[in-house]
Amino acid sequence: MGEGANRSFIGRGVYNRRMRREKGFSLVEILIAMFILTLVITMTLAAFVERNKRLRQASEIILAYQALANESEVRRRIDFGALDASSRQFVSDTALLAPLTPFATDVTVQLTQPGIKNVTMTIRWNDGQREAKLALVRVDTGGSNLW
Repeated sequence: MGEGANRSFIGRGVYNRRMRREKGFSLVEILIAMFILTLVITMTLAAFVERNKRLRQASEIILAYQALANESEVRRRIDFGALDASSRQFVSDTALLAPLTPFATDVTVQLTQPGIKNVTMTIRWNDGQREAKLALVRVDTGGSNLW
């Protein structure tokens, strides 16, 4: 061997022994740790986004069914004979549906049997992709439409 090789750490095996005594992480260990950290952060972010989406959908449904409950109370108070002539749009205040804008409301009245009418109220939002419906059966009892 040449004189330069005798003086180097590699030539005498000192380099390998010295590296074994060194404290720290190798590049592969650091890359694996970064990969695992990236996976954890990505999965946590995905779960957070999905949770927010479901919370928004739940809030929308609550608003829609509250508006349907309000409208059903109005429709219950309309005289049985006047149901067919009533508006096809919601009569009750729809201001609470503002977060769903743009939305559409629809009311249909069908005579199923003499003295029985089905009143179906519908709210559509999110470009018609989301919908909430409530159907009531109104019966002509001959008395007042109030309790």
